[in-house]
Amino acid sequence: MSNLVEQYKIIQHFTRQYAGEGDLDQARAAVAAITPVAEKRNAKAQYMLGKYYSWGYGEDCDNQKAIYWFEKAADKGNEKAAEALANLYRYDFPDDEIEAQTKKDFALKWHKRWIAILENKATKGIAGAAQALMNLYVNDCPDDIDPEEGVEIARKWYDRWIEILKAKADKGDMSAKKKLADILHYGTGVPDEVLELIEDDDTDTSEDDAAALYSEVAVGENDAEGWCNLGQIYSQSEEDWQKSLDCYMKAVELGYKEAYRCVGSAYFEGRGVEKDLAKACEWYRKGAEAGDVLAQLMLADCYKCGTGVEKDYTAAMKLYRQIASRRDLKGEYKHERGTAQYEIGNMYMKGLGVEADLRQAYDWFKLAAVGNCNLAAENALNSKKFRDFKR
Repeated sequence: MSNLVEQYKIIQHFTRQYAGEGDLDQARAAVAAITPVAEKRNAKAQYMLGKYYSWGYGEDCDNQKAIYWFEKAADKGNEKAAEALANLYRYDFPDDEIEAQTKKDFALKWHKRWIAILENKATKGIAGAAQALMNLYVNDCPDDIDPEEGVEIARKWYDRWIEILKAKADKGDMSAKKKLADILHYGTGVPDEVLELIEDDDTDTSEDDAAALYSEVAVGENDAEGWCNLGQIYSQSEEDWQKSLDCYMKAVELGYKEAYRCVGSAYFEGRGVEKDLAKACEWYRKGAEAGDVLAQLMLADCYKCGTGVEKDYTAAMKLYRQIASRRDLKGEYKHERGTAQYEIGNMYMKGLGVEADLRQAYDWFKLAAVGNCNLAAENALNSKKFRDFKR
């Protein structure tokens, strides 16, 4: 079995390469090795052969062979193979090989088959299948279904996804509890269109359910992230601010870096504790030293504005540059990188702690706007001050 897995990895790696790259001889050897396995009705091997022939180079690219193996795998319940067939007919089949209406009909057929396979799995309690159906009806709705109706169907599969996870959580599955809490509180993995439907539901109890789940995870596992997330929920109600701060402090004791910043924000805003800007700054510094990007950004803002600490443009610039130069920031933290780049540009434009330099300001604003979609930077670039740099 381990050798078979290695052959799969070779084909997987090969089909991820750009045209003209990859070890063709090695890939062909892997195909030869798994073909007998595929002939014995192994769906994974059949799918991998379909993938190889749909991606192969030159004479190895063979849509008919790809269809043959994908169909075998799909008939065995492999949803990836059904998806591949739908996409092959929609996007990859040359127009001179099959007429447009026939392509459209086959694409819809396999799109429906893809859905049917996922529905069967979701009905049997596979959470990932229900999640996939939710996303599919929003982002890749079948052509014969109105997109608005697709969103309504997606909401139903969201409910099934939640139902499956709740069943696992009720049996004490901590990972299911945490995932479910993240979905209910943050909307993790849920398309915006579905979230809008949920928000319009007057009977929605997501926040209360999330709080109960985070509490179980935090207490049961002494989970630092669970304590911090529970603190975030409590922070939304003034009567629970003290509970919120207590949760953050438990997370701090467990070394959760984001919790330092949350304690700092509690002091900054006076939530559950007397407002104290100096202490807020100290907690932001602890968070920054622990590696929390948001805490680092807040500390930089404190230095720039003289909030809770003596104004220090040099210290602020140093922190902004540290954030702006980071290449490991993904997802939401790209926003923080863009903000730091914008702030650097702003300091160069206004001459805060540095000599005013419109060229530097323009370059930093452009970096923030183009690379990290910072709206403030986009607006700044429209200033007449920079018209000469746009030529």
